[in-house]
Amino acid sequence: MLPPSLRSRRRYIVFEIISEQAVKYEDLVDTIWSQMMNFLGELESAEAKMWLVQNLYDAEKQRGVIKCKHDYVEHIRAVLSLIQIIGESKALIKILGVTGTIKSAKNKYLLTGLQKFA
Repeated sequence: MLPPSLRSRRRYIVFEIISEQAVKYEDLVDTIWSQMMNFLGELESAEAKMWLVQNLYDAEKQRGVIKCKHDYVEHIRAVLSLIQIIGESKALIKILGVTGTIKSAKNKYLLTGLQKFA
C-alpha cells in the first residue's frame, strides 16, 4: 500500500440524472464508459481513474457520486454533459458539485435537511 504522499489526489463529483424513466446503475455505468471511450480515448480514460461509487447511487432520487483524479474533473464533467440517452430513455446529467471527500459529498449534496441533523 502506498503512503498518502505518493497516492494520487481524488475528487468526488456529485450528480443528478434527469430522465423520462428510472435509470439502472448498470445502464448508467455502460453509458458513461462508452462516452468516455468516444470522447477521451483509452489512454485518457485509464489515466482519469474514474469510478462510479455503487453504494452511493440512489436509484429513487437518481443521484450518485463519481470518483476521479483531481486533474481530470473537467474532462469528466465534459463527458457527462455529452450524454443524452441512458439505456433506452432520454436523459441528461446535472452536476451538483465537486468535493474532496466522500463525507462532504454526502453532507452537502446527498443528504436531505432532516437526515443531516439526525
